[in-house]
Amino acid sequence: MKLLEKDEEYIISLLEQGKKVEAIAFVKDKIGMTLKEAKDYIEKLILKKIIHSLDKRMQEIEKLELSDKFEIKSLRINSWWLFLYIIFFIILIFILFSLINILLKELTYKPIFYSIFFIGVIIFNCYNFLKELKSRKYLLTVSGKTIKIYYENNEIEVITTDNISQVRFYVIDSGRGIGNKNPTLQIFDNEEKILVEMTIKAIDYQSLKKYFEKYNVRIDNQYREF
Repeated sequence: MKLLEKDEEYIISLLEQGKKVEAIAFVKDKIGMTLKEAKDYIEKLILKKIIHSLDKRMQEIEKLELSDKFEIKSLRINSWWLFLYIIFFIILIFILFSLINILLKELTYKPIFYSIFFIGVIIFNCYNFLKELKSRKYLLTVSGKTIKIYYENNEIEVITTDNISQVRFYVIDSGRGIGNKNPTLQIFDNEEKILVEMTIKAIDYQSLKKYFEKYNVRIDNQYREF
């Protein structure tokens, strides 16, 4: 017995809701497969769906037309991530304070080592937090070969593609899981100074990539969307 088209649509709707177990049970009962056969069927269906989505996405990218004028805004992370940064920072401070209390009572190797370690983690966390806040405030306006860079809505730099030594796309390892694949952009001037570093949407990555390719700007592409 084969599944009807409406059955596959129902299975896909279950998968989109994250109900993989229910989808496997449906296939098993509907066709009379073994549990392993039903699992294999669902895995093949998932792979087929992923390939179809990628093909559709690639077609959309190919059809994407580059305008002479466009605007790129920083991708702002959800406020709750900033809240988690703060909570994490408070926890680190509390642990460090406890270690310092231990050191005041007894000067031993382990508390010293852990204190130095947590100080380093706190500094690193503060750096990432401030970097995240800063990257949220950038805006690019592109017109022909000219790029204007804004920070907090104030124009801070005007540069043409002729004066850009290279651009870099990469993914920041934020520790937020494998789902976080938004690209980060860096633009370097002829003196290799970073003019802007901002996280952007994947669709904006495609626009900028086409734009820089059009004007023969060197691209260090460390980002892979798929």
